[in-house]
Amino acid sequence: MTEIKAVIFDWFGTLINKETRSLFPYSKQVLQELKNRGYELSLISLALTKEKRLAEIKESGISHYFSNIFVGTVKNPEQYMQCINLMNSTPELTAIVDDRVSRSGIIIGNQLGCKTFLIDNGFYERMVPIAETGEPTYKIKSVEDLLNIL
Repeated sequence: MTEIKAVIFDWFGTLINKETRSLFPYSKQVLQELKNRGYELSLISLALTKEKRLAEIKESGISHYFSNIFVGTVKNPEQYMQCINLMNSTPELTAIVDDRVSRSGIIIGNQLGCKTFLIDNGFYERMVPIAETGEPTYKIKSVEDLLNIL
């Protein structure tokens, strides 16, 4: 695999269980291990209410792992490029991890030239990539799989 310097995560379905609204049991361990390995980590999340989502992230106890946290009502390429630039990275050296192919980091990451990791498990697992979204670089079952790839 090409060298990866930075990783941008989605929130719901990626680090937190949509149904229980609690962290997956492995999320903290994965973030800690990636941080220990020297990766720059950031988070980009969709939310109707920015303040509520930021409070959820803070209460989860994992916000300190991220150098940048972006919350908005849409995800767009400019937001991802701003995050990549703040991490002193480039799209080619950045991985994006998300559980959706549309309206997500996967389509944007593919457009920007990032490595994309689709969590093919959970609420959106039946959504398949189409020509517009492009295929993810990797399909994984959880963020835990990142530890074997990165």
